[in-house]
Order: sequence, then C-alpha cells, then structure tokens
Amino acid sequence: MPDVPPVPPVRPADPTPPSTGPIPVEQAPLDPRAIARASLDAARNVSLWWTCSGIVVATLVALVVGTREGAWVLSGVALVGALVRAVLPSPGPVALSVRAKAIDVVVLVLFGTGIALLAQILPR
Repeated sequence: MPDVPPVPPVRPADPTPPSTGPIPVEQAPLDPRAIARASLDAARNVSLWWTCSGIVVATLVALVVGTREGAWVLSGVALVGALVRAVLPSPGPVALSVRAKAIDVVVLVLFGTGIALLAQILPR
C-alpha cells in the first residue's frame, strides 16, 4: 500500500462575508418572513383601497351610465395612478409599484391612453 500523505483538516468558512458598506435595497437578500408579514398587512395599505375603489367606480359607471363613460373613468384611474407613481418618491404606493418607476409610469400611461382611445371609438 502506497504511503498517503495526511490530509490537513478543513477549516469552516468564515460565516460573515466581508463588509463593503451599505447594501442597496435592490441587492439586499429577500426575507420570506418579511414578505409574508407585508402581504398580511396589505389590507391596511391605503393605495390598494384607492386603486380597487377606482376600478369599482369605473365598473358601476359602466353598468349604470354606459360603457363609454365607464371606460373614461377607468382611463382616468390609470392616468391618475401614473401621475401618482411619477410624483411620489420610490418605492411609492404598493398598488402601483410593480417594476422600476419609469416602466410603471409608461405602462400606466399607455394603458390609460389606450382605454381612452377605445372609449372614443366605441359606438354609442
């Protein structure tokens, strides 16, 4: 049997990584428990209530007054949401903060404008 040199013991890795200063929010590790607590607290978030209320009002206007008017209200809700998302500092309202601020604003403006154009060409 050949002579095998002894294997040096393996030192465990240092559990604390070297610190490079404050970590930006975008690069911070996600904590599933914090996400779960935030989702349970969503009922207290005002932006969700305002957004849902706007959609309910648009639906009621569409049913009671007319489809064109309901589409105008829905378009207004989206455009107001775009304005609020553009003006408020990040991270912004939870109901409107899905992606980067610029992307959220562009998507809401395109949606609101598209619905307004469709409402305009909707036959009476």
